[in-house]
Amino acid sequence: AKFQKLLTGAKMRGLFTVDGQALQNLQEEAYDISKVEKMPEGDLWAITTRIKYGDHDLTVPVAVEVKWAGSTPVIVLDDLTIPGLGTFSARVVLHKDKYAGTWQHDAVGGHLFGTIELGK
Repeated sequence: AKFQKLLTGAKMRGLFTVDGQALQNLQEEAYDISKVEKMPEGDLWAITTRIKYGDHDLTVPVAVEVKWAGSTPVIVLDDLTIPGLGTFSARVVLHKDKYAGTWQHDAVGGHLFGTIELGK
């Protein structure tokens, strides 16, 4: 219930790095989460979000695994195909009003980090 409350209506705004590229050229990313629902299978959650980065801007439901490090949620993607974007793996830690993690898209990867604007 805490995870659902944290992310429903939240906006995640941040930056991401690309391995091998200069850190002064960080790119922006944005996630507007409209709905979060626990799925019946194990640790899976359905997160409906608008994803914006680079030339991409689309709203999709994404089934993610959520693991817990104590009271801290960690979003886990393992070779998850997101229609219109491709196949991704990631580990994203959410703590209070911040997030940080790693991402991989085929042979390209990097880090991501930012703030969580809580929903109303």
